[in-house]
Amino acid sequence: MAIDKNTAPTPSVIQGFAEGNEQAFGAIFHYYFDRVYHFALKFVHNASEAEEICQEVFVKLWENRKAVDANANFGAYLFTITRNLIFNKHKKKVNEWAYLDHLKIHLKKNSQDTEQVVFLEEVNKIINAQVIAMPEKRRQVFELSRLHGLSHKEISEKLNISTKTIEVHISLALKKLRLALRDYYSILFF
Repeated sequence: MAIDKNTAPTPSVIQGFAEGNEQAFGAIFHYYFDRVYHFALKFVHNASEAEEICQEVFVKLWENRKAVDANANFGAYLFTITRNLIFNKHKKKVNEWAYLDHLKIHLKKNSQDTEQVVFLEEVNKIINAQVIAMPEKRRQVFELSRLHGLSHKEISEKLNISTKTIEVHISLALKKLRLALRDYYSILFF
């Protein structure tokens, strides 16, 4: 099977892919990779993140190949997978920890006000103390997720624990931080 990056895969190629044909997958990959990459790049504005999303899209596509309908709009299906992965990655980033990081940067850049600097240092001390006080495994999971930006799957492979356990650790860690910072919320939002 000759691979042409400029010719859309035919329904027979897509059917072959759905049946596990690796050459058909190669044809789909070569035709759609750049298109998916540029689509993702429009949303994430980061080349390495867009490439990572592309890799995840094609892994997900291969894993779900048996569900592919060769007669349906394959491009729409592929871009729906891409869009959903982008949205899911975005949801992971939008959390209280990221907000606190943003707040720290904002306060450092935009203000020399001594009160704000002192307040920021106090919040940092509380966060650091809470992270240090976490049980060892929870601290490891939390730091790998929030400080090093690893996905739940990457943490699972690195620490040899399930992604469900990782979710529980992250949830408990964030709950503890929210509780420790509850007196600062009103100030944080202003």
